[in-house]
Amino acid sequence: MNFPTVKLGNVAKFINGGAWTQSEYTNKGIPVVRVSDILNGRINLSKCKYLSSDSLEKYRKHVLYKDDLIVATVGSHKTQQSSVVGKHAIVSINEEGALLNQNAVKIIPIDENILDKRFLRFLGSSAFFKAYIAEHARGSANQARIAISELKNMDIALPSIDIQRKIGRILASLEEKIDLNDQINQTLENMAMTLYKHLFIETANVEKTKSLKDFIILNPKISVKKGTVLKYVDMKALPTNQMSVMDEDLIEKDYKSGTKFMKSDVLLARITPCLENGKATFVDFLNEEEIAFGSTEFLVFRANEQSCPQFLYCLVKDPKFHEFAKQSMVGTSGRQRIQNSVLLEYEMPDIHEEKMKKFKNATEKWFSQVRQNTIENHTLKQTRDYLLPRLLSGEIEIRETEKIIKEVL
Repeated sequence: MNFPTVKLGNVAKFINGGAWTQSEYTNKGIPVVRVSDILNGRINLSKCKYLSSDSLEKYRKHVLYKDDLIVATVGSHKTQQSSVVGKHAIVSINEEGALLNQNAVKIIPIDENILDKRFLRFLGSSAFFKAYIAEHARGSANQARIAISELKNMDIALPSIDIQRKIGRILASLEEKIDLNDQINQTLENMAMTLYKHLFIETANVEKTKSLKDFIILNPKISVKKGTVLKYVDMKALPTNQMSVMDEDLIEKDYKSGTKFMKSDVLLARITPCLENGKATFVDFLNEEEIAFGSTEFLVFRANEQSCPQFLYCLVKDPKFHEFAKQSMVGTSGRQRIQNSVLLEYEMPDIHEEKMKKFKNATEKWFSQVRQNTIENHTLKQTRDYLLPRLLSGEIEIRETEKIIKEVL
């Protein structure tokens, strides 16, 4: 089915983000969404700035609402995805009411009986939309810009409003399941951290102490022949706010050099600013005895008979440990690294075997569920990415998607 084409500017309106001086920012109030707060199609307000609540009326046109499409109009070349021009985000209920900062534009329907808001949000996340921006952006590799006039001039395929709404519902059903799995995973990780704090901090035996070296094998030796094809994890793939590396971030390549690790190891970034940003992961994406490798800037923690892998992951996420690791760093500004010898002397309580066993028995099930949800999300994302361009272009009929959706939901 071929859909008619229209100029995006004929069916959508564009509202630029506001510009504010440093003196206008406050410690609390209305969150401000900057381009740096946008990553992987989402908004993270953990490091956002604020404007006084009294300024709401003055800046009301910059207020964000659920399902608004935000597009960065300034950024870098497409090879630098974290700051690329044209990166997008969809406003969730958590960011509703925030204000949009400069160098980004809010794109919303002029009339929702002509352009469906959910259809628009999926258009903004499509490869077609991103490719158009990459082609029409102007400037250097580090400072590219897409003009609003160019965005308005984009030709888009626009089916009837009924078909738009059906497409929106289909794709949203996949994303809602992905979001639900993410929420469950976060809850399971929070449960593990709560149990960790209860058993090993709040009720710890502080009269007897040990050190980190009593609980781990640091950077265990693993032999691999050069040229062997292994899974590879780079620093960019190491998460900051979740337990697992995403399957879509894994690649396979010939081993030449790098940090080697195995299933149930814990990886911790040892270099600034990656350590400060909280980059760490629990290795749950390998089979038993399978070897993978990654950046030379990873530390590998392996549990010994005194600990368990789940304990070590919670340990590296413990704020006290994290601060100690930062304080152990040495080196030139911007290239500081953890001192392994200092880190191994990190003081810890003497943990009774029964406590560790209790923790392991509870958290093994939780960590296993996180992995199952992560695998399911990988399948859901593949399905979404397969359907998205085909639904938007009319290449695939709505009814053809029903069987596909039933298989994954």
